[in-house]
Amino acid sequence: MTDVGTEPRAQTWSVPPDPAATRTITRRRNLPGGRAVVGGFLVTVAAVGIFAAYANASAGPTTSYVVATRDVAIGTQLAATDLALVPVDLPQGQRARAFDSPQVLVGATVIGPLSGGDLVQSSGVVAAEPGVEQLSFAIAADRAVAGRLRPGERVDVLATYGSGASAWTEAVLRDALLVQVDEEGSEALGGDRTEVLTVAVTEAAETLRLAHAVNAGEVTVVRTTGTAREGLLPPTYRPSGGDAPSASEVASP
Repeated sequence: MTDVGTEPRAQTWSVPPDPAATRTITRRRNLPGGRAVVGGFLVTVAAVGIFAAYANASAGPTTSYVVATRDVAIGTQLAATDLALVPVDLPQGQRARAFDSPQVLVGATVIGPLSGGDLVQSSGVVAAEPGVEQLSFAIAADRAVAGRLRPGERVDVLATYGSGASAWTEAVLRDALLVQVDEEGSEALGGDRTEVLTVAVTEAAETLRLAHAVNAGEVTVVRTTGTAREGLLPPTYRPSGGDAPSASEVASP
């Protein structure tokens, strides 16, 4: 017997889930190996380096070097108006030969032609006192440090007079500035290599002595660049057993 006013309720059944349908098989993810970690680190370092290089390049040169403001002929003594500082990046080798201060070049003598905008390098200038005399003479390369002398070096000029036991040698110039070196002749043609040296002379008497030595004696040039000397240097030399030079010989051979 069914109660009046009571509606029948629908019967529902829950179906148990199918284990095969809900099960998902996943593959375990392995951690990166040692090579992968190192590789990633190197990539990161490379990226940082590229960024730093780009940043530095964008910033521009950080050092300025001296350039010529106009065309300058050989033999010209540089003035402040001939020089200017320009920011530029230079390789290590060029940095060692360039100048970062115009003041140190004022009064220097140009021994190689400069055009406006050229970088001024140590091989193209020599420091010389204003008003000094300059004298050139030819000499065989084997009597001038095998032809290895360069402008800007310091030299002694020695002259030998006579022959045999009576010969004697005088120091004509001491620690003179070598202004220019020019090559004359050619070994390829079978001749002895000769060089023309130009030296700065600070006293008129030394100019006379050097001119006499070149014409009357046999001249030898000695490199003295960077040589530290102590005490008085002998002005003359005569082989033992020979007569000592007279006062007139020492003053004017």
